[in-house]
Amino acid sequence: MAKDPVENTSEFDLGDLVAGKKFANFEHDFKGIVEKIYEHSLLVVITENNPEDDATVNEYNHRAVLRMSDTKILVKTDNPAPRPEKEEDEDTDKNDAKGDKA
Repeated sequence: MAKDPVENTSEFDLGDLVAGKKFANFEHDFKGIVEKIYEHSLLVVITENNPEDDATVNEYNHRAVLRMSDTKILVKTDNPAPRPEKEEDEDTDKNDAKGDKA
């Protein structure tokens, strides 16, 4: 059974350039591009890293899963995915369009 897609309510968008903190076998911080957004974490394609971490980056297939709370946005994407509108706003707009008569 397929799950409904989770709404992106975070400040991150696919394509954002982010800074990740070192963890596990990484000896230095690195930079990458957001490839997938989870509930509290991000899948990042590592684009810039210290040469000392090259073996680790290759071992991780140039990807890392980062906590959103430990990740900083460096450059926002120019073309973010559309975000769903709040239901309250839609309800208000529908009532205005109907032209409620008193």
